[in-house]
Amino acid sequence: MSGTCHLLGRKVIYNFKLRSAMHDAIIIGGGPAGMTAAMYLGRKKVKTLLLTADFGGQMAKAATIENYPGIDKISGEDLTNKFKEQMETLDIEIKNVAIDKVTKNDNTFVVSSDAETYEAKAVIVASGKTHRKLNIPGEKELTGKGVSYCVTCDGPLYQGKSVAIIGGGNSALDGALELEKYADKVYIVNLNETFQGDEIRVDKVKKSPKIEIIASAKTTELIGDRMLEKVKYQDIKTGKIQEIAASGCFIDVGWVPATEVVKDLVDLNDLKEIKIDSHNQTKTPGLFACGDVTDIEQKQIVIAAGEGAKAALELWKFVITHK
Repeated sequence: MSGTCHLLGRKVIYNFKLRSAMHDAIIIGGGPAGMTAAMYLGRKKVKTLLLTADFGGQMAKAATIENYPGIDKISGEDLTNKFKEQMETLDIEIKNVAIDKVTKNDNTFVVSSDAETYEAKAVIVASGKTHRKLNIPGEKELTGKGVSYCVTCDGPLYQGKSVAIIGGGNSALDGALELEKYADKVYIVNLNETFQGDEIRVDKVKKSPKIEIIASAKTTELIGDRMLEKVKYQDIKTGKIQEIAASGCFIDVGWVPATEVVKDLVDLNDLKEIKIDSHNQTKTPGLFACGDVTDIEQKQIVIAAGEGAKAALELWKFVITHK
């Protein structure tokens, strides 16, 4: 927010941010870890503010989830809505904003967005991960013009067309199986010779008449004038450069932890994940972390939810101890 004042006949322009009331807890992130943490804090009657720019995170983008306890099969969007509906039955303040920075002043934390700052006695970072980019020619220029990072979001746009998906993990395999519902042809361009996904997914992909696997291939360029037209790759074994015609290209080569806003308050491992102890505590007292943004080895929805519950209970103990 900005304003003006007059000083000795001169017009002075100044910028300031609105400051919200003090909270006991602020949760950064609206994925399964963040929403579960909010539920637990709400039930403990902790004054809680949840800040997120993207409800559901990776979970919301999953076409089908078949390993969440108590639910045989559900879409990521539907499971996200179930989490969100349960959370909203509790007394939790929710704001749909992106966070710029987290700092600590004496006994409180200040969380800043573009237009407002928020204060709390303790913070849970559950910001998850963001899409890893290839950083190759054409990627930035053609994003939104045939290049995408979300099959669930943009797959239906390619009805009857040829598309490529870059990657070799479970997410890429799921994406290919989702794309075959719409596209006439789906190429999987995998850097490695074999897939890193579950065997049940690999088997489904190999049996699909619409999916063609291009293994040991390094994607080198995305080509197109106003829209994507071709995907260029190098055969790692022969060194030969090849191209495939594609109207769409989905990049699914992993994730980068969203740790930038707290990097000065935490220790990070080699993967830029937040180091936590068994109590979800970071090196800064009162700053907790949970879910895929942390250095826990396994990354699953059910594990993120469990870690969110743990972090919330540890924060609750911290708040009542430091009153």
